[in-house]
Amino acid sequence: MTLHLRVRLLKTFSILYLIGPGLLMVLAELLPVMGAVSAFLDLAYWPYDGAQVVAGDVATLFNAILGGVLIGFGVLIHEVGSKVYAKDEPLGRRILLTGLFAWYLTDSFASAVTGAPFNAVMNTFFAGCFIVTLLWPART
Repeated sequence: MTLHLRVRLLKTFSILYLIGPGLLMVLAELLPVMGAVSAFLDLAYWPYDGAQVVAGDVATLFNAILGGVLIGFGVLIHEVGSKVYAKDEPLGRRILLTGLFAWYLTDSFASAVTGAPFNAVMNTFFAGCFIVTLLWPART
């Protein structure tokens, strides 16, 4: 996989898996997308049974805050991928992998502890997309 393709994948994954869902979370109160946010949470608390919903002022605030964090993390990966990793692969890889592993380990552990272990499975898929891209052997 070429460096150009890897940078493009990092940018694409950051938009699809972080910035996009973050925007949905932030805008959930303004647009009719709260159902999608609740569906994701219900999936994280497998089995998918309609029991989990985002409700109340506190839940809405946490949803907005976490949506903002997802957007920020996605923009960070997008920018480090295109401005650092594209020019200095080892440095960019180190920065991105540190952040990805910090997120993956804490989010997955906390998900399992709070009764949503399937979220760790979903995290594995999302993290894998980024990590495989970063660790794929370079081809010129």
